[in-house]
Amino acid sequence: MSLFKIAVCGRKGGVGKTTTAASLASYFAHYGLKVLVIDLDPQSNAGFVLGVDPVAPGTAELILEKSPTPLEATENLFVLPGGVSLQDRAVELADPEELHFAINALNHFDVIIFDCPPGSDHLERLGLAAANIALVCTNAHPLGILGAERVLGEIKRRQQRNQMGPQYCALVSTQINKSRVFDKQLPAQLAVKYPDLPQLSIGQNSDLAWATAQRTPLMSNSPTKKSVEDIEGIARWIAQQTVIKDKEPHGET
Repeated sequence: MSLFKIAVCGRKGGVGKTTTAASLASYFAHYGLKVLVIDLDPQSNAGFVLGVDPVAPGTAELILEKSPTPLEATENLFVLPGGVSLQDRAVELADPEELHFAINALNHFDVIIFDCPPGSDHLERLGLAAANIALVCTNAHPLGILGAERVLGEIKRRQQRNQMGPQYCALVSTQINKSRVFDKQLPAQLAVKYPDLPQLSIGQNSDLAWATAQRTPLMSNSPTKKSVEDIEGIARWIAQQTVIKDKEPHGET
């Protein structure tokens, strides 16, 4: 059974979702966990940046019960690409919980990461319904914050209705450069709006950008210690949620 099923989401494009998903996947794989990235973006960016064939059969075929074969990006790290097939009518009509059930056949992976797309409520909802952890990404741009707010609203509604979805959620501030005023103000701004949500952050980092540009998983690209620290912090927070859950009677939340 998969330890972590993580939806990396944010609704707005350009807030670092794919970089976060790919970097986190590479980190977990580097330390011996078997990882699968499920790309829910019709642009197939996660498949592209991790160096696999971005147009190979992948997530759409999984949703439609066609048993695609995950592509190996590097040791312990596999990908189901996104692609234009995610825009097919059959996928659009799929039940929001279809992906939750489809990944039952993939429970030999320790970690499953859903790279959710910008601008598609339905594809994002498939990822959220299949996840037990959500990382909601935003940068300091007002539209990024608005996109995160919309995702958090979706998660809250699913929880209130006892629907499938994340049990644990954190905000991830991305592309942070503390020399910029808005970036420095972002943590306090989010804390006022969401006082009960954990905040994680990823600084603006050339190693992360270079790994995606080179189509090479982060940990295979000789990253500096500094470039890995933020990803490691997120990984540690994720691991702590499983420890918390294991201590709860009958795994209740």
